Amino acid sequence: MEVNGYRSDGVGAAVAMVNAWTGEEGAAPGVESARDVLRPFSYLVADLDESALEPLLAWAEELRAFFVTTDLEAAVAHVNGLLERIESRPRLVDHGYGLHLHHAPSGVPFVQRIRVGTALGLANLVADYGLGRSGVCAAAACDHVFADTSRNGRKRYCSDTCANRANVAAHRARRRAAEGAGRT
Repeated sequence: MEVNGYRSDGVGAAVAMVNAWTGEEGAAPGVESARDVLRPFSYLVADLDESALEPLLAWAEELRAFFVTTDLEAAVAHVNGLLERIESRPRLVDHGYGLHLHHAPSGVPFVQRIRVGTALGLANLVADYGLGRSGVCAAAACDHVFADTSRNGRKRYCSDTCANRANVAAHRARRRAAEGAGRT
C-alpha cells in the first residue's frame, strides 16, 4: 500500500492543473475553482488564497511544457529545471493515518507545496516509466494532457470521453470505407 501520495497525487494534480488552466479550453482559476481542481489530490486547499492564483497558473504552464515534450532528454532537463526550483526537506509525519513522508518543509506556502508535489510526482513518473505514459491526448482537437499510472500503461487519451469519441469515429470511418469498397 502506498501511503505517500507524491507519485499519484502530485502527478494527478499536475494533470488537473494543466487541463483546467492551460490550453485552448483553459481558464484562469478563481480561488474556489482552484480549490475544486486540487481538492482530490490530498492538498490542504483551505490554505489556497487569492495570492496563489497567478503563481499556480504560471506553474501549470510550466507543467504543460513537460507533457508536450516528446524527447526524453528534453523532458528530463525540463523536470530537472522544475526540481531545481523547489525546496524539499523530507520528514516523517503522522496525521492519524500512520507515518508517512512529507517532502515540503513544514509551514511553507501553499504554492510551494504544490510545486514540490507536482515536480516530484513528474520526476518519479519519468524515472519509473520514461515518456511512454504521459503526453497530450490522442483525440483530434483535444489538447488536454494525461499521465498513465495504470498497470498496463496503454492510455493515450485524457479521458474515457475522448477515447470513446475516437473509437466511434474510427469505427464509422472503417464502416464508410467498407461500404465504399463494396460499391466498386
